[in-house]
Amino acid sequence: MESEDLPEVKKEERIPKPKKKEFCWEEYLKQENAVSAPVKLFKEFQTYPANGNGFVKDMKLEGIDPKHPSLFCVLTVSETKGYRVRLHFDGYSECYDFWVNANSPDIFPVGWCEKTNHQLQPPKGFTIQDFDWNGYLKASQAEAAPKQLFSWKSQPNNSGFKRGMKLEAVDKKNSSLVCVATITDVMDNRFLIHFDGWEDVYDYWADGSSPHLHPVNWCKDNNRVLTPPKDTKENVTFSWTKIFS
Repeated sequence: MESEDLPEVKKEERIPKPKKKEFCWEEYLKQENAVSAPVKLFKEFQTYPANGNGFVKDMKLEGIDPKHPSLFCVLTVSETKGYRVRLHFDGYSECYDFWVNANSPDIFPVGWCEKTNHQLQPPKGFTIQDFDWNGYLKASQAEAAPKQLFSWKSQPNNSGFKRGMKLEAVDKKNSSLVCVATITDVMDNRFLIHFDGWEDVYDYWADGSSPHLHPVNWCKDNNRVLTPPKDTKENVTFSWTKIFS
């Protein structure tokens, strides 16, 4: 092949690009004249054992849907890794699977919903009326996860918060917003925050110590803007007084 047949190579393409220098904590701390926060201060390292856990693939259990916190669903252990457990929604695509720590407060043994008067969402293809754990475990030839594997322990609700109570709460997905909210569920010392007029994907569980929760009229008293319920008309000023009158 003659030289004129060779493709033209741009000069910059012949020069190898320099590799990016990897970030180094030691150098950065020295540069900033700073110290790192000690590992012992972080709770996740104190409650994240290096050993494995007792959950085994295909065990059945109940748990909260992380994307729809108001829903309690039938779940199956699909994988374990160290102290982590991958959970699968029975009857649904694995794209909805999610990981939790083995000591997560959002997973429960089989029969927990019935015992605590919570509505269990059955697997796809079942109705609430025709689903029962005994028949389902037998038909699927599966084992219920032993109760001793769960960290959940029944605790009295000493917070004073009850279903139906109204409050003002920070939207965790947009922390600049403080919204009109309602407590729609109570689970021991935790309760479910629901934003009035909005979908349940914005719901979250909290306890009385949460810095995201405020009493009615907190925004007014602190010169903050209160986000009204979604269905409030644009030309109507929201008023707590009207709600309680």
